[in-house]
This record gives sequence, structure tokens and C-alpha cells, in this order.
Amino acid sequence: MNRLSFLAALAATFVSFGASAQTDWPTKPISMVVPYPPGGVNDAVARVYAEKLSQEFGKAVIVDNRAGAATTVASNFVAHAAPDGYTIYAGGTSLVINPTLTGNVQYDPHKSFELVSLMSFTPFILHVTASFPAKDMQELIAYVKANPGKFNIASSGIGAMNHMSAELFKARTGLKIAHVPYRGGAQAGQDVAAGNAQMMFSAALEAKPVLASGATRAIAISSLTRSAAFPDIPTVAESANLPGFQSIFWQGMVVPAGTPKPIVDKLQKAIAKVAADPEVIERFKVQGVEIRSSTQAEFKTFYLEEEKTWTTLIKEQGIKAE
Repeated sequence: MNRLSFLAALAATFVSFGASAQTDWPTKPISMVVPYPPGGVNDAVARVYAEKLSQEFGKAVIVDNRAGAATTVASNFVAHAAPDGYTIYAGGTSLVINPTLTGNVQYDPHKSFELVSLMSFTPFILHVTASFPAKDMQELIAYVKANPGKFNIASSGIGAMNHMSAELFKARTGLKIAHVPYRGGAQAGQDVAAGNAQMMFSAALEAKPVLASGATRAIAISSLTRSAAFPDIPTVAESANLPGFQSIFWQGMVVPAGTPKPIVDKLQKAIAKVAADPEVIERFKVQGVEIRSSTQAEFKTFYLEEEKTWTTLIKEQGIKAE
């Protein structure tokens, strides 16, 4: 065998080995990075996916909680991880918000990741303290317009999705409402319940107990369509006559850029199988979380739409990170 033939054969061997490795994936445990501490609903959703994917692949999918810097710690870590399919990321809305909101990220939202599939949607319920006069959206808009600057809207912190929901609502309605950031959704919700703040967009799970107690009253929900868990609560889009209004926290599976397509395809198909599991759907439905999946193309379209919505809002409203 001459030298050229030897090199060609060697190259073919490497190609064959690489293709085989991709086909055999996974051959060892997979790390699923979650950008939140254990215990919250987003962590819970990721853990159920990890459990089901472990069963599907026959290899452990281990949750790796890397909280910090408003999810940037985890996003930076995954962006620079080896693109071999053994680091996967249950990322979320902050992937497209943080580059504009903080600018302090070590990833490119378009070049650092391969988008695999959506995983879940969590809407927010706009609720008001029980003593607030307005009983529905039209009354709320009319009352606030008649009393500009007299009311405030709480959030769990600047840049949090309930804050972004509030800013989008204010921008689309033209209402003059002061934003009051708290350090966490629980404290903010308690102040709305106590009447120290007049209103708030709360994650469904956080709003549910105070709504049940009668301390607050639901006005609308921020998803594009009504929630199966709260069918009697109208959407902001319908009740405020704001077609297309949607502000939800989404989770989606992404992997480091350069991850081989056969691996990405396997992941996407497995996620679709989990998202179609009736047990998983019902488990989170009561918490106001919609389990879903998507194709890579659908995820990309959605991702770009979300990026446009939030980057435009941040720039136009001059929103600054803490």
C-alpha cells in the first residue's frame, strides 16, 4: 500500500469510527445542566425529563444545577462544553434576554448552541390585591388610566420574566404603573396579597394559593391561549384587546454548537416522546405548566420571535439589569 492509499484508509477509519460513535450514543451518563437551584418548578420539569430520558436511552441523565448570575453561569458553561452529546441544557427565555439586558455573557445566542426542542411553557397570571376596585381587564385599564402613576406592579426582580411581562403589558397598553422589584416571587406575592402592592404577574403555581385564599383576584393570564389549568381566566390578548400578546417562561433543550446531528435528532425524538406522555402532561397541568415539544425548525422560529420581542422591549423601554 502506498502512502496516499494508507492515508485514505486511515481517514476512512476515523470517519467510520466517528459515525459509529454518534450512532452508539450514549455510551455513558449524560449531564443535564439546569440554570436554577433545586426545588422550583423549572427544576422539577427538567428532572422529569431527565428521568424519562434515562429510561429512553438506557444511560443515566444526571441533573447538574448551576444557578447564578440570572442563569448566565449555566449558559456560559454549556456554550463552552464539548459538543459530544454528554452535556445538554434545559435552558430558557433568559438565553435570548440576557445578551441584551446584561451584555455580560460569554456566549452568542445564535452561534453557541444547537436548538433541539422546546420542553415546556409556563404562563403568568396577572392578579390584583383584593381591595383593588377593578374586577376585570377593561375596568383595570380604565381605572389606571384615570389614575396614572398612582399604582405599582410587583415582580421577583429586574429581568425576571414576571418583570418582563409587566413591562410588555405597560408598553402595549400605555398604562402608567410603577414597577417595584423584590428579591423573589414569594415576597412580592405576599405584598400584593397584603395590599402593599396593587398587582403582579405571578407564575401560576405561585398565584394559585393567594388566589384560593381570596387575598388577590385574577384578571388575566399571559399565554396566547387560555390555560387548561385555569380555563376561566381570560388571556391578556383577548381581555385587553391585544392580539398576539404572549409572555411566558419557556424551557427548551439546547446543546453546544457542533454537536453531531444524529445525536441532536435522537434527543429531539426522545423529548417528543416524553412530552407526549399523558402522565407527564397531567403531572404539570395542575401547576399551570404546559409540557410540549417541537421540531428543531419550530424551535428556531419561536426562539427568533422571542428574541425580537424581548430585545426590542428592553431597548425601547430602557430596561437595565440590577
